[in-house]
Amino acid sequence: MALSFVTSADHKIEIVITCDPSVEASPEQTSAYYKTGVQSELGKVGDDATRFVIRGLSPSDRESAEVSAGAYTRSELGRLLWLESPQDAREKARWHHELEEDEKLALSEYTAYLNRVYIEMIKSSLVSINGEDADFDMIDNIKPESHRTQTISELVLHIQRISLLGDSGK
Repeated sequence: MALSFVTSADHKIEIVITCDPSVEASPEQTSAYYKTGVQSELGKVGDDATRFVIRGLSPSDRESAEVSAGAYTRSELGRLLWLESPQDAREKARWHHELEEDEKLALSEYTAYLNRVYIEMIKSSLVSINGEDADFDMIDNIKPESHRTQTISELVLHIQRISLLGDSGK
């Protein structure tokens, strides 16, 4: 069968975030962990590492997150520009600098929309942190800011991985 199906949106996994001071991993181990979610591939995870439990999102859960974030009012020009943007940081900076003002505004509006989608996905998926019921406010209060941002990014990565793959890919 060529298509992969999620058998249940109730699939839950426990993850740790790689910027957690209790996690020691090489870039290769981190990359493998991002792909599989298997903590044993991550290197050393201390007993005091913060543990997040997330659940997979069904297609309707993901659609609800997008609608809540403003899917019907997002900037389509911004979406196209986001898709066209170069990958190389220097090239992307030059490309962005040369955009027209309305294009810069459209791109920033679309980026803000994506950030709202990610927050809505986490709100729908987050089950617990260290065994306690959790909500997004707990994540929003993580300090320093770089750890908060990385936590959000990694949670979204894991949510997408378990929501979009069948059990064989988990």
